[in-house]
Amino acid sequence: MDDIKFSIIVAVAPERTPEVIKYLENQDYPKDKYEIIVKKGPNTSRNRNDGVKEAKGVYIAFVDDDAIVETGWLKKAEDFFEKYPEIDVVGGPQLTPPDDTTFGYASGIALASIIGGASIRNRYRKGKLNLNSDERELTSANIFCKKDIFKETIFNPAFWPGEDPVFFNELINHKIKLAYCPDIYIYHRRRNSPADLFKQIFRYGYVRPKIKTVKKTGKSSYLFVIPSLFILYLILLPLLVLTNIIFLIPIVIYIITLFIFSCIIIVQNKNIKYLLVLPVVFFIIHTGYGTGFLCGSVKNGKNR
Repeated sequence: MDDIKFSIIVAVAPERTPEVIKYLENQDYPKDKYEIIVKKGPNTSRNRNDGVKEAKGVYIAFVDDDAIVETGWLKKAEDFFEKYPEIDVVGGPQLTPPDDTTFGYASGIALASIIGGASIRNRYRKGKLNLNSDERELTSANIFCKKDIFKETIFNPAFWPGEDPVFFNELINHKIKLAYCPDIYIYHRRRNSPADLFKQIFRYGYVRPKIKTVKKTGKSSYLFVIPSLFILYLILLPLLVLTNIIFLIPIVIYIITLFIFSCIIIVQNKNIKYLLVLPVVFFIIHTGYGTGFLCGSVKNGKNR
């Protein structure tokens, strides 16, 4: 057998079946040039690290177990590394499939927008090629790495499900070059209910204070804090309104803003059915992250 070029690692929870396998097996790429390694366990970071230990490929790819991968995925990654040999890690967006549920597709649209995804929106849309990328654009749901980088760092199980920022910024600290390529994309279905979306975003917010406290990420943004301030405002709003009705103005402005952005997105996507869903999705994203960030900050403060 010839040398293996790509080792594809799929981390999956014990109770799940990796749907992505059928897409990986149909890659338009020589079958003897890539291998698929499935690792099951409750901690995704640990699963990925275990997969790396077994990998034989020159490049290691990570993809989520429920992703939809087009046949040219590996070839695009190969072409990229040939064109930019100085790059050590390249990833791309996880797009929302057109046939997702109404709520799921609306969630994808929201996350890809400035008001929903903010500085990380390129994770969910095709942005511009960036040969000096970082955690704001990259995720371990769709990433290719030269195997040698794992001599410098691994996925930290202590930070799951927020291990991505830690991983990418540790790579940057080791002078490893990261890139974002919009052509290397996958499709990824979104959470299809408000409760599931809230839970997902809550977990992202919950782990962020821990990451910042131990200085595991080089990027700091006030955008991480804004949803928490919004939650505090909502909590205090009944008392504030008793003192002066003027305190209702921010929430009125917020609601108007959500509907304006929703209308703009509806026009861009030419589908009015998302008009009533989008404001709800935006609200869930903001309150989910803000609540998670506050809870994480409280817990992190107690543990210091």
